[in-house]
Amino acid sequence: MAKRQDGGIRLRPVGTRKHRQNAPAYSPAGTGCPAFEQAVENLYKGQNEESFWTLMGALNYALEMETHVLVPLRTALTVHNTPAPWTEHPVPTAKAKDLQLWTLRNEKGRTWLPMFTSAAAACADRSTSARPMADYTLQDAMELALSTEGIDGVVLDPWSHSATLDGALLNGLLHAGHTPEDPGDEKADAGKEAARKGNWAQAVECFEKAAELGSTMGLALLADCIYKGRGTRTNRAEARRMWKEAADSGEILSNIALGDDCAARGDNGRALLYYRRARANAAHMPDIEYTPQVCLRVAQTETRYTSRKKALALAAEARQGFSIKAREHEPDAEQWLAEADQLIRELTSELPARATAYDMESLQLD
Repeated sequence: MAKRQDGGIRLRPVGTRKHRQNAPAYSPAGTGCPAFEQAVENLYKGQNEESFWTLMGALNYALEMETHVLVPLRTALTVHNTPAPWTEHPVPTAKAKDLQLWTLRNEKGRTWLPMFTSAAAACADRSTSARPMADYTLQDAMELALSTEGIDGVVLDPWSHSATLDGALLNGLLHAGHTPEDPGDEKADAGKEAARKGNWAQAVECFEKAAELGSTMGLALLADCIYKGRGTRTNRAEARRMWKEAADSGEILSNIALGDDCAARGDNGRALLYYRRARANAAHMPDIEYTPQVCLRVAQTETRYTSRKKALALAAEARQGFSIKAREHEPDAEQWLAEADQLIRELTSELPARATAYDMESLQLD
């Protein structure tokens, strides 16, 4: 907001900047790990079994996303009593292997390895604000704690809302296999594996069997094949019907797909409603299967018009997930990755975002 010479007030549109906005990375020095941080905050608010399992889901997502954390080291400081740039320029994993870890000890005599999901969390206390930090993936850091004699577990972000994980929880997070929840999910997983190999006819067959067994994920993936004509004849009306059936059961990919279909037909307001519903459904159980898509679509259609900084953080998280999925030859991951890169380029340009107004009160989903 700025004053005009005539005494009036000039409002600067949201998202405009005179200087180029830098794109953050999905890392402690960039976005942190929003899913974990939100889950811990909800655990402190809820203090119940549901919020605990939500936290476990967020940690599983962080492991899937190859999230990095900062681990403090017990080494001599070159500059005393002043903040050092270790949080933004940590010691690489390869160089930190032989360095002694800095730990915390509680009144019961148990020793915990602290880990920080963001630079801000590491700098929240003087004891670590100037301490050298090592950069580890969350998985490597957890395995390091398990393999180091004398360490009983880890505590994530100890100076704020924190989560303490003992050895049993670490083992469970690191070594628990993927167990299909619904009867048809095993068939759906087989279909996804066939799709990665480009065998769409086999994928369709697996998705059909999964849907028959009651898997909403299988139904959503089958609808995607029918919509795009992969391994079967194209029938978009039937695909929409199947997506709506799956979406009514809370299936997240179906909501994203329905939103994309609305956007392709120019109905951007209704598309936003589907994306919002996908975001609400994904909030309690993030997963690399769908959360990157949710982040990207919300950033593209809503957040970019309200906060460029938040939109960039969502785009960075999406990009991280799509990069991993592309490496694993997930169908369409390269296309999603290209969209995330394009959004980041747009958000870091000097051009302000042009807001799109919708009469949200008059919109409703069928």
